[in-house]
Amino acid sequence: MNSKLLCFDVDGTLRDNIVHKISMSTLNSIKHLKALGHKMVISTGRGYDSLKNTQIFDILEWDGYVLNNGQLILNQDQCVIKEYHMNPQSVMKTIATANQLDMPVVLKMKKRLITRKPNKYVYQTQKYFDNVIPEVRDYNGKDNVYAMILYSYPGDQYEAFRDIKGIHVDPGKSAYADVSIEGLSKATGNLLLADLFGYNNYIAFGDSQNDLEMFKYASLSICMGDGDPAAKEKADYITDTLANDGIYNACVYFNWFIGDENND
Repeated sequence: MNSKLLCFDVDGTLRDNIVHKISMSTLNSIKHLKALGHKMVISTGRGYDSLKNTQIFDILEWDGYVLNNGQLILNQDQCVIKEYHMNPQSVMKTIATANQLDMPVVLKMKKRLITRKPNKYVYQTQKYFDNVIPEVRDYNGKDNVYAMILYSYPGDQYEAFRDIKGIHVDPGKSAYADVSIEGLSKATGNLLLADLFGYNNYIAFGDSQNDLEMFKYASLSICMGDGDPAAKEKADYITDTLANDGIYNACVYFNWFIGDENND
């Protein structure tokens, strides 16, 4: 059997966004893949604090973690391999632009904050991720910011942030957009781990626009059947929905459960 590096998005890929659970089909599939000797990596937009609120750390002995869309890389023991912080000027410019649009911004820091009183888009996204809304307070321009989240209805409002130097914006499937450091992504994190593990490539599972770069550099990209249209367009293969055993069915389609040495 040829061991593979398999990189999994969390929300909408491993974990559903309705009851916020990992299905038995998905759980059994990833455990089977691990038992077959594949390297298993989490690759998500969530930060470490947010990921701790899910089941992810408990369900499997993961080989590595790519968090905050590539800005925090952890090893299997959850120790930091690589960490990046946002330029404070880029953060301040993002907040100023958001204020002009009456748009709240969450800053992912050691102690998270939200810049404005939560609006309906914040509550919609909070329900989507089953996350806690942080305290409303001002950013002091000094504390390290790992990543940011913008909240608005899907549409052109995010265009106002495209020209801010040093950041990259990825609209999500709910009423939010991830803001990360320009040039960093799940792909850069996956490739760093691939190099550490001695792989030439990786296989990606995802469903959203923050998976596009991960799909671009993967040797094989698999999008969930209920994924974002942009992610489906870029994926090499579209599996079934999460509710309809999408992870399991993709593994069956590619013969991964039988350890076929002729299947790359």
